[in-house]
Amino acid sequence: MSAAISVITPSLPTRTSMLAQACASVAAQTLRPVEHLVGVDYQRDGSAHVRNRLASVATGTWLAFLDDDDLLHAHHLATLAQHSDDADLVYSRPDGYDPTRPFDPDALRAGNFIPVTVLVRASAFRAAGGFPDDAPNGWEDWACWLELLDAGARFRFVDRVTWTYRLHDGSKTFATHNAH
Repeated sequence: MSAAISVITPSLPTRTSMLAQACASVAAQTLRPVEHLVGVDYQRDGSAHVRNRLASVATGTWLAFLDDDDLLHAHHLATLAQHSDDADLVYSRPDGYDPTRPFDPDALRAGNFIPVTVLVRASAFRAAGGFPDDAPNGWEDWACWLELLDAGARFRFVDRVTWTYRLHDGSKTFATHNAH
C-alpha cells in the first residue's frame, strides 16, 4: 500500500536533544512521510492541543504520532502502512516499556494498552474529534481511542517491535508506572 503519512510530534522547550533524536528517526524511515510536523509547546497548552493543531493542517491521509521522547525504527511507517488495509488505526509493539497487547474492544474500555505512537486514518481521527484537552488524568490518547471505537473504527495490532518507548523521569508513563 502506498500511504501519504503526516508524522506529528509535540515537544517541550526543555527537550531539544530528545526532539532531535526523534526527528532523526523520522528522517531515517524506509517509507518517507509526506511531512513531519513538529510543534513546541512554549505556552504549555498540553500535548493534546499541540497534536490537534498540527493534525488540523496535516496533508496526509494518515497521521502517525511520535512523542519527542520516543524513537521510530527505520521500518516503523512501512510496517504499519503494510497492515493498514481495512483498518483505521494500526499500532505495534515498542521495545523498552511495552503495555501493548492484541486488540480487544472490551479490554480497551477497561484500560489503555495502545500508546500514542499509532498510524491512524486522518479522516477517522478528525471525525472522532481528535485528542480531548480535558481527558481524565491526561490520558488523551486513550480517550481518543475510545471515541474511535464508539464510532466503529477498525483497529489492527501488528505484533512486531517497530519503535522505542523511552521512559524517563519527565514522562507521564514513568510517573504513573512508578506510582503503583
